Amino acid sequence: MKVRIKIENTRDNQEKARLIRDANRDSEHPVTISFSKDAKEIFFHGEFIHIPNEHLFKHITLLEGQVKKRAGGYDIQPANKGKTVNLHLDAGLVAELNEIRQHVMSKTQHDIVLEIFKKGLDQYK
Repeated sequence: MKVRIKIENTRDNQEKARLIRDANRDSEHPVTISFSKDAKEIFFHGEFIHIPNEHLFKHITLLEGQVKKRAGGYDIQPANKGKTVNLHLDAGLVAELNEIRQHVMSKTQHDIVLEIFKKGLDQYK
């Protein structure tokens, strides 16, 4: 399970939690509900969680995942879910990027930052 939210377990929030549960009940991504040991918090776990109302969202604490605003509500999906982008680069740019990669491949991050800092100081003088 990649998405997790929590909501404080109060009388008002229990009704809000039921609305979230009902909104996700018929979806293709089931949501599991659990409670903290002291029953002060309600946790929702799943692959995808839909929050049907903007008003409900302000009572929620996001533990894992990323939020996408949708019409009338929010969707919480895994944070590592990304999109593939195909870039078509000009041959000169590809050659320059490969040259940079070869230059920095054998160096540590500290060495690279130090080198950039020194070059900046030289240009400033």
